[in-house]
Order: sequence, then structure tokens, then C-alpha cells
Amino acid sequence: MIAPHLDFIYLLSWGSVLLLIFLSEAVVLFAAYFRLDQMEGHFVASHLVGINRKIFGNGLLGRMKRVRQIGALTGRITYFQMLDPYAVMEAEVFPEHLKKWVKIPRFLIRIALTGGCLLLLWFGLERIGEKVSEPVSDLKLLCLAALIACVVTALIALLVRTYVSFFKLAEIESFLRESYFVARNRRVLGDSIYGRSSRLSHISLILLLDHDFLSGSDPDAINGIARFPLPARRWVIIPARMLGYSFLGYCVIYLGGTLFGVFA
Repeated sequence: MIAPHLDFIYLLSWGSVLLLIFLSEAVVLFAAYFRLDQMEGHFVASHLVGINRKIFGNGLLGRMKRVRQIGALTGRITYFQMLDPYAVMEAEVFPEHLKKWVKIPRFLIRIALTGGCLLLLWFGLERIGEKVSEPVSDLKLLCLAALIACVVTALIALLVRTYVSFFKLAEIESFLRESYFVARNRRVLGDSIYGRSSRLSHISLILLLDHDFLSGSDPDAINGIARFPLPARRWVIIPARMLGYSFLGYCVIYLGGTLFGVFA
């Protein structure tokens, strides 16, 4: 009787995830048709908003994409948005009555993605458990061991990133105190788990960027990166690479095993 109840809870959880995504898109759709002009009117010195207007157009999907781009400026900025620091600066003083229309969808989709990742982890562990309980060949056992190693590596990387986010982040950010984006992330993203994780992810990104990109987006960070100590750099880069490689490895092994009939 336990398994059917778990299956029902699993399906109900996926339904909740899809409902959150639908609600997020509904809020974005409302903002695209009733708040977008007010939002874009706030950005005077920025070129990015005008470029997005020309690229995405005035159709349904285009307006929704423009809302999402503005939402990203008020939260966790992307690689390309760093090229227009004036847009990010203007987004810092974005009016609160407009900001809520981009914060609510971001919050809903964040919960949905977190729930979806946990459900995928549940599904993956359940599948591994089923395969382990069955008679297996040596190749199948090797693939299962590799999948378990990827999951364990990802969990270790997440634990290390959490530790760094709460106990090493202030020290790491002190080496980049001249950077506008590092200071901006501290002000905008705050000290929540998500905020600290996003601040650490941004630092891992700028440590990998080349000199030409930084000179056009965040030139004040160049000197800080040049003197960034190797131990602190390892705390930032190694967990990020472990997480990325473990996720990629899990997908490759699982899809390859399924494709070639190892998990049949």
C-alpha cells in the first residue's frame, strides 16, 4: 500500500510544480500587457532595454521576454547584462510598485525549479535503488556505481558551496571590494541562502572571464582578480566545477546506458 501512495504524492508534486510555473507565466503575461511600458520608461541611460525592444518586438512572447529581461536586471544578472552596467544601476532604484511584478514570477519559478530538482533526485535515487535490487551484469553494476558517485559528488559540492556561502563569502568578497557588481549583489541579493549562493556564483563567473570582457563591463574588478589569492580561488572554483561535472556525468552515463540498453 505504501508504493501507490508514494506514486500519487510524486505525481501530485509534479502537478504542483507545473501549477507554479503556470502562475509565474500568468503574472509575466499580465505585466507584459499592463506594466511593461511603465517599467521600460524607468530606464533612461540604458541601451539594453531599447535593444531588447527592437530584438523581441511587440508580440506576446516578445513582451514577455522583455519583462523577464527587466526582472533579471533587478535580481541575479546574466553574463550579457554585465555589458550594460547603466541598466543594472538603474534597476537598483527600480520603483517597488513595479518591481513586485518581476519579483513574484521569479520567486514562483525558483520554488518550481527547486521542487523539480528534488523530484528528479527522488526519481533518480528510486531508479538506482530498483536497478541495484535486480540481478545485474558487470557493465550495469559499473554504470550504477558511476551514477551513485555522481550523486555523491554533487551533494558534497553543494555542501561545500553552502559552507563557503556562509563562512567564507565575506572574506572572498573583500578581495573584490572595488567591483561594482560584487557590491551591487551584496545590496540587492541579500543574505538569504539563494542570495549568498547567487553572489558566490557571480564571483565564480568573473574569475573565469577574460580581461577584454571585464574591461568593458567591470574594469574595477580587474585589479582585485589579479591579486585574488589562490586558496580563496579554489574555494570558489572547485565546488562549482564538481557540481557541473557531476551533473553532466550523470546525464551522460544515464542517457548512454539507456540508449545502449545497459539499463534495459
